[in-house]
Formats: sequence, structure tokens, C-alpha cells
Amino acid sequence: MSVPLFQQPVFEPLSTHHDRLGFDCGKPALNEFLQRQARQNAERNVGVTHVAVPAPGERRILAYYTLLTRTVNAAIVPVPRLPQGDIGVALLGRLAVDQAAQGQGLGKLCLLRAMRQVETASREIGIYALVLDALDDQARAWYLGLGWGFEELRDNPNHLFIAVSTIRQAGEPGIPAKQPGE
Repeated sequence: MSVPLFQQPVFEPLSTHHDRLGFDCGKPALNEFLQRQARQNAERNVGVTHVAVPAPGERRILAYYTLLTRTVNAAIVPVPRLPQGDIGVALLGRLAVDQAAQGQGLGKLCLLRAMRQVETASREIGIYALVLDALDDQARAWYLGLGWGFEELRDNPNHLFIAVSTIRQAGEPGIPAKQPGE
């Protein structure tokens, strides 16, 4: 059963008051991550999970995503003239939408927000791209089907990336368009 959203959701960092057990996206691995690991990762400063809720301070989680830092070897990135060795990236560790809120664009909203955060962080620290490991073929098809510029990395067809320069060129609200000479 779909629950219509009458307003834009609010994003908050995952905290103790959020109802993690009530979240069900239909993918056990994603549910279990939110229930058992997301808060611990945040407490250890190894990943930050952001939740979409209907209004500020509400317990019900409509969707979530997790961002953390990683490196990838430049050899797996299908882009010429990158430096040899590891390059800094942001990893979209998880992204999921509760079944009751699916089909309303929340996944895209989470992804856009994550892309904005990565682009903003890239102005201060070296982040070449946003990378992710698609959970399955359905997730892979969703990311590639958006037409936003996600590409496969050379090591695995489910290992995808979008360069920060592509995010900037998109000109989404909050993401400045690429400047001449960049």
C-alpha cells in the first residue's frame, strides 16, 4: 500500500528516536543494515546515514541513504589521464525507500541530495566521484536508467560511478553548473 506524500520530506541524520524496526523496503539486507549497523557506523564515524521523514522530529523513516569515503584504483575508472594509484571517492553505501513510500520519487530525491553533498564536499577535499555497488540487477538498471551519467567501473558491472564534474554539469538545484575551464 502506497502512502502519498503531501509535502516534501525532511532529511535528518539517523538518531535514536527514528523507528528503524518499522522500516521495510522489501530487501532484507537493506532493512538489516538500517536496523543493526547504521547507527553504530555513525558512532564510529565510518558512515553517515541520512533519513527522510515526513516532518521534523518524526519517528517514521520513509527512506534512507548512507555516505562514506573510500578510494578506488584509478585503473578501474574508464576515464583517461587520471593519476595512477588510488583516488578519493564518496561511496553511496546504501539507499532504500520504505515499501509504503515507493514510486513517489523518494529514491531519486535521496540520490540527488547525496550527489549535492558529495559535490559540496569535493570543493574542500579530493573527491573524484560518487561510487556505489548496485545490490542487484534491478538496482543497477535503476541507476543506469536515470540517464544522469552513471557509468560502470571496469572491475564489476554493478560497481557504478558518476564523476563530480558530471554532477556539476547537471546543474541541478544546489549544484552549480561546470564553469568554463574546469
